[in-house]
This record gives sequence, structure tokens and C-alpha cells, in this order.
Amino acid sequence: MSIEDAAACLPELVERVHAKREAAVIVKSGQPLVRIVPLPALGEASEDLVAFLGRWRHEYPDPDEELAEAIALSRQAVKPPGNPWD
Repeated sequence: MSIEDAAACLPELVERVHAKREAAVIVKSGQPLVRIVPLPALGEASEDLVAFLGRWRHEYPDPDEELAEAIALSRQAVKPPGNPWD
């Protein structure tokens, strides 16, 4: 879609991209400039993260002892806040 056409119907373009879950490419002088893409629906990002973690666990089933040790050390370094009334 040309930049002029997009400017003339921007609200409709945004609604169409959102409704169809498809991207729209804006061109100027025949050259692509930008892409308008729909944002993930609420919950999609967390579903993607869960899928990623599932794949990660499948590919790397053994625990990472170095990471576990680094987490333990960082927990020891962080002290709980004191009582402000003391």
C-alpha cells in the first residue's frame, strides 16, 4: 500500500490489520518503508514463552549446575529489607 493510500485510510487499515492478524507494508516510490503488524493478543506472549520453555527443557534436560550455583549466590547476596522502625 502506498504511503498516500495508507494516510487516507489509516483507521480502516489499522482495523483490518488487527482483525485479520496480518501485516501491512507501506511503500513510497515503490520501496517498502515500514510494516504495520498487529500486537499479540493478551496471553499470546505468555503462551509463546511457555512453548519456548518447553522446547528448552526438551533440548536441555540436564540441570545447569553453574546456573543453579549463580542463583544461590545471588540470593545470599540480597539481604531482606530491615524494619524501618528499628
